Amino acid sequence: MSRIKIETLTSVHIGSGENLQYGSDFVKGQNANGKIFGLIDAQKIMSLIGEEHISNWVAAIERKESSEEIVKQFAPNSDIEDYSKRVILDWSDGARTSDTLKEFIHDGMGKPYIPGSSIKGAIRTAIVASLAAQRHNLESKIQDRKGKPTAKNVEAMLFGADPNSDVFRFLQVGDAVFGNNYEVALRMVNINEREKKGFWDTSKSQLIEALGPEDESEFQMKLASDYYGFAKKKWPQNARNSIGILPEEMQTLQSLFKIINEHTSQLVESEIRYWEDRESADESESVHDYIERMKEIRNHIKNCKGGSECVLRIGHGSGWRFITGAWAEGLENFSSLVVPVSRPKNFNYEQYDFPKTRRVDDQCELLGFVKLTSL
Repeated sequence: MSRIKIETLTSVHIGSGENLQYGSDFVKGQNANGKIFGLIDAQKIMSLIGEEHISNWVAAIERKESSEEIVKQFAPNSDIEDYSKRVILDWSDGARTSDTLKEFIHDGMGKPYIPGSSIKGAIRTAIVASLAAQRHNLESKIQDRKGKPTAKNVEAMLFGADPNSDVFRFLQVGDAVFGNNYEVALRMVNINEREKKGFWDTSKSQLIEALGPEDESEFQMKLASDYYGFAKKKWPQNARNSIGILPEEMQTLQSLFKIINEHTSQLVESEIRYWEDRESADESESVHDYIERMKEIRNHIKNCKGGSECVLRIGHGSGWRFITGAWAEGLENFSSLVVPVSRPKNFNYEQYDFPKTRRVDDQCELLGFVKLTSL
């Protein structure tokens, strides 16, 4: 196993699947560090207000009143930290009555973590995109039996026919547990190509809980090439699902980090070029800010030590191109097959390139970029 340091270059959100409602699940307040959100702990509230007042609390929630008010009524000397399971810094513009907060995933000890499966998935995307770029005539491979677009056939061709024969079984990635720094609340908005309303789009804003930038942790990673050699030797060579071929890019940690960095670099450069062509049409200057943020990431990528450091993008707010690796964009049937399925009501947006939106926070900060360093 190799020890890998992971640093957050930007804020990062990996969701728990829970959407917390303002007032009943989280409330706003302030402490010595500034504005905060407190995530409600029901047991702590009950101990403060007494079990005899639970019905009052439930009734207040049904009236869509804040849990903070019921605590003040029965425990006036308490503060937000007395009835919260944790508090996070509020880097948003505050909470509104209708807001929900996407919760970050936490382990059994209450610490935020980036699952190894999420890191591995982002690495897989980079490898798929890099290998697919070297192949030709993939247009027919991206359709299932019903003609719908899917990456499964391409991945089966590149890595193995099914999970048992997939060579990514031999890449083992552990969880990265954080918790010694801070978590923050951000309000996510869009940079949206629109004809009349401008590029800065706050119409579908969303609060999220995230790891802040400049946080770090460690996790374990292993490329089990010795196990692969053993399995390749013992696997029935005439089986329909014979084990996949281990790509050269996955045979050493150095080659893996190199291809990850090259992949992220290509996508970042593509983003910069794309939005530079649109910068003059944007009066809000959000496109300019977006480009500048991407250039900062480009500098991090260029400064990586070859083979031992790389930049990867992961989690919420990464966008369609980074999540998929954008490898399908070069296919002849991308516009006719992939886009209509990926963009609902595509007929309303056919005059625009796909994708036409980018997710950022309300200060136009990017999400999801991390730096990996082999220790």
